[in-house]
Amino acid sequence: MTKNDIEMDIEKNLAESKDMLQIMYLQEYKHSTNEIIIIENNISFINTLQNYLTELGFENIYVCQTATEGEKLFKNLIKSDKIVPIIIDDRISEDISHLVEQLLAIQPDVKIIVETAFSENDKEIKHLFDLGIFCTISKPLRFQNLKEKIDILWKEDKPVIEDKPVIEDKPVIEDKPVIEDKPVIEKDIELIDKVKTILKSKKTISFKRINENIDASLTSIEECLKKLEDQKILAPIDKIKEVTCPKCNSVEIDNTAICPHCKKSDFGKYPIVIHHYRCDQMFLYESKLDKCRVCNTNLGRQGTDYAEFKDYYLCTSCENYFGELESKYECQKCETQFNIHDANIESSMRYKIL
Repeated sequence: MTKNDIEMDIEKNLAESKDMLQIMYLQEYKHSTNEIIIIENNISFINTLQNYLTELGFENIYVCQTATEGEKLFKNLIKSDKIVPIIIDDRISEDISHLVEQLLAIQPDVKIIVETAFSENDKEIKHLFDLGIFCTISKPLRFQNLKEKIDILWKEDKPVIEDKPVIEDKPVIEDKPVIEDKPVIEKDIELIDKVKTILKSKKTISFKRINENIDASLTSIEECLKKLEDQKILAPIDKIKEVTCPKCNSVEIDNTAICPHCKKSDFGKYPIVIHHYRCDQMFLYESKLDKCRVCNTNLGRQGTDYAEFKDYYLCTSCENYFGELESKYECQKCETQFNIHDANIESSMRYKIL
């Protein structure tokens, strides 16, 4: 049998068999469509990302918790000329730009996806695109957002078989996993279960907080909450305003009390503090105190010579007294630190768990 005869037989099989066409795709294409690397050190985020990627068709998901570990694994995986996509947390390295440059130097065609709480218009993110990253995925992680970016990745990585005849009346076969939508009823039940899980440790919760922690559309969440109201599981109370991150708009915020003078949290609260007018100094009250602890003169009469302040704070770092604390906020999603003046304020309905 001549070489031409063999090629004609192959072409015939391609026209008749989907399986053969898929085999040819895999033979002619070196890209890996079932392997991906995650470089991330947040265990909770890793678990969610692994579940999403598995549902999107990835079979081999490699997790590295340091940039060094990820770079080493990447070098080993691409020895067979495969192109393995990489998802990187933008906080995994103090110099994320340098890490991206190193990976692209190893393999210029690598598809790098950066997970970040910043928008694509952010100066740092724009710089990463200039270097050659493939795309970004937003924090908090949403399944639909990830799916859209992976769909683009599938399309760009799809092999092209040249010089093959157009096969009429045959379905187009794409080398990517087919994810069937779950029935509407099953989706509703799954969404309700997710909301119930969030409510387990809460007495009250806002719509904003529920929406941020569940990957679903606003309409779906509203319908879900209405069903839970009908089931007497929760009830709307009122609208509340919550502090959100000025960078990523997350409501998952840590609030730390700090000294308004030195901005540290090294302070204590005391029942009574004395302000002696004569020396204009403040000190802690002690029982049977007749003299000023600073200038050692008689205190005199309360209200005339000195004042008593209740529930005051003393900072041991800067030794200042103050009556009101200051707050420092830190976003749990993107780690941005800010004060109340820089914060965004979001309004949403608050629900009470019955």
